[in-house]
Amino acid sequence: MTSDLSDNDILEYQRAVANRITVKLNAVQIPCSVAIAMEMIARRIVASGNSLAVLRNNAVPDYGFDAASILRSIYDAMLQGLYIMADPNRRDERAELFLDFRDVERKRRIDLMDASRTALAKRVRNSPKRPNAEPEIKKRFMAVKARYSNKKGKVRNTWYSGSLRDLAKAAGFESEYELIQRFLSGVVHSSPLTIEEGPLVTDFLFMDWHWRFAFRILGAYAEYKGVVLDQAENDLIDSSRQNVFNLP
Repeated sequence: MTSDLSDNDILEYQRAVANRITVKLNAVQIPCSVAIAMEMIARRIVASGNSLAVLRNNAVPDYGFDAASILRSIYDAMLQGLYIMADPNRRDERAELFLDFRDVERKRRIDLMDASRTALAKRVRNSPKRPNAEPEIKKRFMAVKARYSNKKGKVRNTWYSGSLRDLAKAAGFESEYELIQRFLSGVVHSSPLTIEEGPLVTDFLFMDWHWRFAFRILGAYAEYKGVVLDQAENDLIDSSRQNVFNLP
């Protein structure tokens, strides 16, 4: 790529290369937990990127706060995907933990509705579908519960143990995470200073960072599947692995 390309040219180039990689990935089907988990995460990142593009392309006034919130969600999903792939010897285990945590979340939804006094919760509790669905949900929860429980039997709040920082460290992005967590979480939690000054990331960087985070996932997944990439595809993946705060 040449340095005289416009921002829109750069973003279109990233999109085109990402699509080429995705086509290659889809051509190689591997029925396993890793593939299911990574494709779920990739779809999540792509959908969020589409939302960012809508905001940017339609010049929505003051869209920066919402765009930064979306970017923060993308970063979270990316770290989970990279954590699954970080250790080749534990990929299957981590992917299964990711997928089986759905059974924990389904059980927690029941508990949440049972404890709520809202009209919505009452309708859910009295749903005619509940008698048939609930026993299976509880059975599946009990089958996986021990994998997420501490020594006292308390089930943790996330499918992974530790914190999001631990995932970033395992993926090799701890120093990047420290800054992104601080600046983007200020947007998510509406900190007074962030409301006053606005998000650190603006306009072009919302989309550029999204693509960089997406290429990290695409690269890890392509390596796992043994997909052969061309020079342009490898170049963007290699560039995406740099700390975004070290880029010019």
